Amino acid sequence: MEKRVDFEQFADSKLAISNYMHSKAGNDYMHEARILVSSRGETKYNSILKVVPRIETNNSFIDIIGDAQFERDYYARYTNEYQKFAFINGILLIRGEDIWGNPIEIDITSV
Repeated sequence: MEKRVDFEQFADSKLAISNYMHSKAGNDYMHEARILVSSRGETKYNSILKVVPRIETNNSFIDIIGDAQFERDYYARYTNEYQKFAFINGILLIRGEDIWGNPIEIDITSV
């Protein structure tokens, strides 16, 4: 299990999720997005999946409705409590770990 991020990163990640949701019409609901997962500079997964972003009172998160290959190695939910989010040039970046504890970066681009 990953450790919690500090308060500043928690707030920055919430803002990144919000910016992603407002960057394109329909991003604030369930929508399709390209999911690219990389680890140590190597692409581990690349496909179009359904994504559900949410901002709640305390936590914000992204749910990814994956296929069997995605669900084998990655979590279905990433939250600003444990992962670091950034929104750069229309891409939501998530830095965290896979279910095996390896460092990963997930790039989410709405289609």
